[in-house]
Amino acid sequence: MDRFDMLFNHSRARKKYLSKNRNLTPEQIDLLYSTESVDKNFLARHSKLTDEQFNRFFNNSAVNKKYLAKNPNITPEQIDLLYSTEGVDKDDLAQYPKLTDEQFNQLFNDSDVNKNYLSQNPNLTTEQIDLLYSTEGVRQGFLLRHSKLTDEQFNRFFNNSAVNKNNLAKNPNITPEQIDLLYSNKGVDKDYLAKNPKLTDEQFNQLFNDSDVNKDYLAYNPSINPLPVNKWQSGLFNWSW
Repeated sequence: MDRFDMLFNHSRARKKYLSKNRNLTPEQIDLLYSTESVDKNFLARHSKLTDEQFNRFFNNSAVNKKYLAKNPNITPEQIDLLYSTEGVDKDDLAQYPKLTDEQFNQLFNDSDVNKNYLSQNPNLTTEQIDLLYSTEGVRQGFLLRHSKLTDEQFNRFFNNSAVNKNNLAKNPNITPEQIDLLYSNKGVDKDYLAKNPKLTDEQFNQLFNDSDVNKDYLAYNPSINPLPVNKWQSGLFNWSW
């Protein structure tokens, strides 16, 4: 019996917490969907849904469509459907899903959409980052924290005195060279570097032996807790929920 079955069949386990798991299989989603005590909105928000499952949620009046709009795994076709659905918050679509260039432009030029939500989207292209960077009113801190920055863009942010370097340190996509640069920069909270970026062995050891670094943050780092190869990989650090 795998861990999902063990928890699902445990008399004291609350099934609603299982429905928040981002790594559910289609079969597990179906099982939870048909379980009375489970809030279907949790499944709608987190799970990687098949087309059939998405349509089932979308056509279920008991499911709030805003939760589907928060799901980062929805397809471009599903984004278009939700964008044209009354009651859906377009800011959620701007922030989470993988947008086509056309969809990004549609949201960027929509007066109902707050551009700061677009800047929180981790899937922006280089050109979209530059556009938002030059757009008045956009909080650049969001771009620093989430985006996959080119070397030129990173340097632009780093050399901008108005930019809080801690936001760059929170970015999980920065390179080892950029981590070293931030580590040696006065004022950068090293705990952010310990928690977020992909560290080399040398950088991990440097942070581990630094008395200013809280070791608890290193424990959260994805470099030492990679996503599992198998569906329910065992091990203290590798059981991904």
